[in-house]
Amino acid sequence: MRRRELLRFAGAALVPATLMAHGRTSAAERAMQRGGRRLTQIGLQLSTVTRLLMQDFEGTLRHAAGIGYTLVEFSAMGLLGRPVEHVKQLMAEIGLQAPIGRVSPKLPADVMRMPREEAMRVFAERGQAKYLVENVQHALEDAQAFGQKVINLPALPPTEFASLDQVKASIEAINTAGEVCAAQGVQFGYHNHDWELAPIDGVVPYDLMIEQTDPGNVSFQLDSYWIVKAGGNLSDYLSRYSGRFNSCHLKDIDEHGDFEDVGHGTIDFPRFVAEAEAAGARHFFVERDNPPDPAHAIQRSYDYLRDMTY
Repeated sequence: MRRRELLRFAGAALVPATLMAHGRTSAAERAMQRGGRRLTQIGLQLSTVTRLLMQDFEGTLRHAAGIGYTLVEFSAMGLLGRPVEHVKQLMAEIGLQAPIGRVSPKLPADVMRMPREEAMRVFAERGQAKYLVENVQHALEDAQAFGQKVINLPALPPTEFASLDQVKASIEAINTAGEVCAAQGVQFGYHNHDWELAPIDGVVPYDLMIEQTDPGNVSFQLDSYWIVKAGGNLSDYLSRYSGRFNSCHLKDIDEHGDFEDVGHGTIDFPRFVAEAEAAGARHFFVERDNPPDPAHAIQRSYDYLRDMTY
């Protein structure tokens, strides 16, 4: 796995003119360009503020709630060693909910003490499809404690998408994970990056994954940035596979293909949210990968979404 792909996977890179783009209209103009509905609950994917959580976990959650976020989604790093009951009590005090869980690799107890490169290697190894069921069983413990009815896998690594045979093996593992979750009253979900959209022998793996997984047990979390980055079309996916998306990551992309705060790049979020809701998505989480100033990014993104109508 290339280093850049590994970093993107563990922390879970030009835009065609035909995609959801705004040209040169301002964020404020885009926020108010449609009808009267507003998002009543705005969520935050906590990977956006990993650096802050590592410094002050409890204070960062309090800060997010103070901005106005009512939902959070924990990253693949989980609760950073905090007991579930402690985190639940804190969230109840500050008015946060975590309706959707996250599947993290089951890692050795000493992983946080390993050198970075070794820890990344272990993370990537344990994130392979052959460990998926074990990782899901591990994640279900926290999901049940939080009362979550959906748990999403951040991704399978790019190495699982080198051939169609590997993709089909991954689909089989995903269906099995869905069965394991369903037995506990939970739905399994898969979060996309861009590598799932790279065609193999003319076949788009992501399309195959949606089409060959059991819709009763398996759903998908649509990440707006990565679909656009890969050259996909958000409207097309939402219309072709309506009913398959449990939630969305609101992640913006600038005209150079880099990450941007929500509402300040090129994605038409009023249109995206309206179409995603119509397709069955019920939860929306702000996310920006590796923002230069995480606190500024989550404030700026929230301000845009607070004023957005669709």
